Amino acid sequence: MKPRNFLAMLLGGVTFAGMLHAQDALELEPVILEAESDETLQQNGYIAISGRQATRVETPIQRLPQAVSVITQDQLQDQAPRTMLEALNYTASATPGNYGYDTRYDSFWLRGFPAFQTGVFRDGLRSFNGLSAWYRNDPYTLEGIAVLKGPASSMFGVSTPGGLVNVVSKRPKDTPYNETRLSFGSHSRVEAAVDFTGPLDATGDTLYRFVALARDADTHIDGYADDRILLAPSVSFRLADDQRLLVSAEYAKDQTGAVAYYHFGEDLDVTDAPAGDPDYNRFDLEQFRIGYEYSWEISEDTQLRQSYRWSKVRADMRYGTRYGIYPDLLPGYWERYHETAKSHVLDLMLEHRLTTGDFQHSLAFGVDYLRGEYSADYGGTALGQAANEALVAPFYAAREQVQTGVYVADQIERDALTLSLSARYDWVDTDYSDAVYGTTTVTSGEQKDEAFTARLGVSYEMANGVTPYANIASSFAPNVAQVYDDGSDPTGSPADPTEALQKEIGVKYALPDQRSVISAALFDIRQDNGMVLVVGEDGRNRGLQYDLTSRGIEFEAVSDLENGVSLIASYTHMKVEINKGSPGTEGNELSGVPNDTLSLFVKYEPQSGALENVGLMAGMRYIGKSYGDDLNTIENASRNYFDLGARYDFAGLGHEGTQLQLNIRNLFDREGQTCTAGWCYRDESRMIDLSLSRRF
Repeated sequence: MKPRNFLAMLLGGVTFAGMLHAQDALELEPVILEAESDETLQQNGYIAISGRQATRVETPIQRLPQAVSVITQDQLQDQAPRTMLEALNYTASATPGNYGYDTRYDSFWLRGFPAFQTGVFRDGLRSFNGLSAWYRNDPYTLEGIAVLKGPASSMFGVSTPGGLVNVVSKRPKDTPYNETRLSFGSHSRVEAAVDFTGPLDATGDTLYRFVALARDADTHIDGYADDRILLAPSVSFRLADDQRLLVSAEYAKDQTGAVAYYHFGEDLDVTDAPAGDPDYNRFDLEQFRIGYEYSWEISEDTQLRQSYRWSKVRADMRYGTRYGIYPDLLPGYWERYHETAKSHVLDLMLEHRLTTGDFQHSLAFGVDYLRGEYSADYGGTALGQAANEALVAPFYAAREQVQTGVYVADQIERDALTLSLSARYDWVDTDYSDAVYGTTTVTSGEQKDEAFTARLGVSYEMANGVTPYANIASSFAPNVAQVYDDGSDPTGSPADPTEALQKEIGVKYALPDQRSVISAALFDIRQDNGMVLVVGEDGRNRGLQYDLTSRGIEFEAVSDLENGVSLIASYTHMKVEINKGSPGTEGNELSGVPNDTLSLFVKYEPQSGALENVGLMAGMRYIGKSYGDDLNTIENASRNYFDLGARYDFAGLGHEGTQLQLNIRNLFDREGQTCTAGWCYRDESRMIDLSLSRRF
């Protein structure tokens, strides 16, 4: 089904649902219409209060001895991000724009390290990604996004040194909530979405949620579409008074472009010429997931939780590229790439609370398991589009990976003191096969990795609301890839696993009214054997292993005041130094990591008067200077972007629950660019989005 046909069907359903429920809504008692369930992540406006999505154990975030940022449901609704990268724009130590505008992947960095390959989790379960078949998480399907800073392997397993992002799915609610939304935007963008939830029976034992979205859109890049169809149903069953089962699924189909960047000249200024062939630039992505979460309250102090997810992603790219720095030349090579990635992920955890003397313990024992595999086919030709429709080379790469981990954690509290300990051991077995570039040779083998990771953190919540903390934590991630230390070697050698150790001190301050939270953190992360992609003279990405040290300081402030003012502010200063890398890079800074980032987002909703039903929003994002290559011969200039938003609630005109919202990104249409690993990208131009929504 084409997106525009599904869009028309969904728009019809939106209109019918609104008519069907309009009369019922008038008869219901007044309720607070909020999208979040607050089941696993408790939040109030822009402030996250507690939740096990941050450390698996239910804990007030203020007492966690770790830097954690949470993008709440209110922030998602106000900023209306189209991708997870946009959702991270106002988060300290997050760098979501290292590759310019590209809607294909959620390719973000945390604390100076790439975090997209093994740093994405959904509801506590890791997403297994292939080379190009990555699962895309749509912000409209989420209740919130928890961003854990620094190593978190001792609880979550395989993950990156800079931290991880755990996205929290929308869950069924026991109170009815229904939303329909229609959006129009720049570049012929049309989108319709619905979000329905509530009880399915009179007793409330069975709850449901249904989220759907359809988008038909072009972009500022000629030949690059941004279409999507998404369906996400879930049902929750109360099996007994102490047992509950949640079953959830999702299907999405996307069509974007395969090449998102522009040509750049010898002076490294990005031109107006797309690098891809506009007539042959297509990336089709189809993804599925289905899983369950089971919880059993064995006793007042003991709970068993088990979760499982199966997912599959199919990617199909067709593209022609103009290599080199000559934008006027026709594409010299047309390529076709297929990839399929699928995985089974399971986690089983027993949590028990007990008291020993004056100390309260929250003990957790768990085991998780991941089985993932992907395979890719590649073909290319210089004979044109038609000749490339059949794959020239039938094989490119294949992986099959099995990971098993066991972990234990103890969160100990005594009055204002919190002591957090966790330890874990992981075993990872990987079978791999690779076609040697430019030859018919295939290399294959088996790689076994294992590691022990741990974390120790302590915090003390003083009577004045100030909570100082400190932690030391380690991370582990296997690298099933070839390393090309010698550029003349076409086969390379197996990569060692990436390991890291962080030392962090910080402070959190909750104002007495509990409506404002300020935090600061000072961190030092040492990474060994990190994978870095370097673009060679032939245009190929080559894998190299770097030892890095990331040091920095970050500040965040979040407020939701009673006078109608809400704000999010963040500042980060950091430097990532190369301890060991490619020749000539030792002692240099890692490319693509800005030394300074600053952001501020403010919302004002007058509480009375003529503007009582109006909301005004404004944001500023500053991205400081960085280097564009690891030799530090290219310097990226600083960039500054402004965002604007406005909302009108029709409640004052007798239409409660109906809102009109405007969001503008890059208000002044700045043409910014950045270079990473010697390759340059352009940021998105001004984007305007106008949406009409109704909640009932």
